[in-house]
Amino acid sequence: MTKQAMTKALSTNLSEIFAKMNMGELPAMSANVQQLISLTNSQTATSADIAKVVLQDYSLTNKVLQVVNSAYYALVQPCNSISQAVNILGFDATRDMAIAIALFEDFVRSGVDKEAISKLLARSFLSANLARQIADNKKKNGSSEETFICTLFHNLGKNILCIYLPEKYREIELMVDEGRAQNEACREVLSGLTYQDVGAEVAKFWNLSEQVILSMEKNPKPLQRLHAEDFFMQNLANFANILVDCVCNGSDLEPVFLKYGKRLDVQIDEAFALLKKCVGVSENVSDVIRFGFAKLRIRSRLRNLEINIGRSVLNSDDPEDQSSRKLVFRSCGDEGEEVAEAKPGAEILPANSDKSINDCLRALQGDLLGVFEINRFFFNLLDSLYRMVGFDRVILALAAMPPATQMLHGGFGFGEIDHQGPALIEDVLARQTPCALCMALNQCRDMMIPVDKVNILPVELHSLVNNRNIYLFPLHFKKRGVGLIYLDRQAAKPLLDQDTIKVIRSFRDCAVKAIAAIATV
Repeated sequence: MTKQAMTKALSTNLSEIFAKMNMGELPAMSANVQQLISLTNSQTATSADIAKVVLQDYSLTNKVLQVVNSAYYALVQPCNSISQAVNILGFDATRDMAIAIALFEDFVRSGVDKEAISKLLARSFLSANLARQIADNKKKNGSSEETFICTLFHNLGKNILCIYLPEKYREIELMVDEGRAQNEACREVLSGLTYQDVGAEVAKFWNLSEQVILSMEKNPKPLQRLHAEDFFMQNLANFANILVDCVCNGSDLEPVFLKYGKRLDVQIDEAFALLKKCVGVSENVSDVIRFGFAKLRIRSRLRNLEINIGRSVLNSDDPEDQSSRKLVFRSCGDEGEEVAEAKPGAEILPANSDKSINDCLRALQGDLLGVFEINRFFFNLLDSLYRMVGFDRVILALAAMPPATQMLHGGFGFGEIDHQGPALIEDVLARQTPCALCMALNQCRDMMIPVDKVNILPVELHSLVNNRNIYLFPLHFKKRGVGLIYLDRQAAKPLLDQDTIKVIRSFRDCAVKAIAAIATV
């Protein structure tokens, strides 16, 4: 199917879905919002143009004046005109605020579940403000003007479903809560469409820019020299929305910064400071956002995050609950330390709120149900551990394999490592050198070697393991060790928590099942 035919099919499908809900056509955008957004792309727009559009709506006029006169701006004299407000707040800030107020009020009037809508819109607006602040700080030419809009509409499809098709939205979210991948759930409920498809088609119907549609991409490409500004905006829209979601959900932030920190040149301390600032600005904009923040407990989440960052725990859960996330090691002599056991009855699929990790696990588990190529399977598995879970280096070292698995060749490695890394570890395993690596393999023991004990490893590994915390997860098949997943992190980075250990064990289980599958072919 050509791209044009696919677009037409998606548009038809989307129209049919809305028609079934007796809407007749796709949701309309109010004239005020359309005019305000058009000013974003205009090279000749002035403060007077902004004032003219705002003044067309009495309610919008009152709300903009209410915001500019709020305690946040602490004006000496009250502001009584929109033109004056534009001069105080600035062109971009006034326009973006007016867009949010007008659009959110349209959405809330159209929807049924006010709490769900308010929480989604509050997240979107906070993300948009955060992205604009980061773009301004990085002084990206032309980025900040569009960044707010692109980030605001990043989750447009999800917001549209929540507002206009609440039953389908709840059905999708229930499936996701039960462990289904989001895109898979969407396609089942929406006749082959995803949230991103819905957002893109509605954006086209609303005549939003191509850059807005591109910024809905959930896994954008890394920055490239060609069109770097466009890639920056796409990555920033994704980063800001994921970061805000993680803070609101109490999810770990480290994987987010491992993926986007270097791309965008943004650190956790910088992002946290900007996020606090953006909450102060955002909660004054409208009752919808303020109500959404209250339901999300955003201020409490930020206080928790500030405390937890000081303890090297990167999430916004209650600090008093963090003891369950820390590793408690049991001594096992001088050979290493054993990784804390998972709680009894833990499910194979971890209760991890990072949907991307769960999606990777489900994809691997799905591959095992059909015909798969073992080397490609292990490549994808290690790539997921490296990129999604977050390690400096990930190695799969193979030991004695069953005869039927000789098609599996070599070791695999990701991260700060050359081809010698896997070979070094495989050589230690093959020679059965007395050390923690062979002990973990032979005794089927998950182990951790802290930075102050890495000198117990064979001397040929010292250059590999220097100044790192080491984690070992053996692969056992028919009661013997056939391989070892080696993971490490710089000593300054946080130790693994219980949830992450469960994630790694789930990946390890997939690796063992893959070996079992090809050994019985």
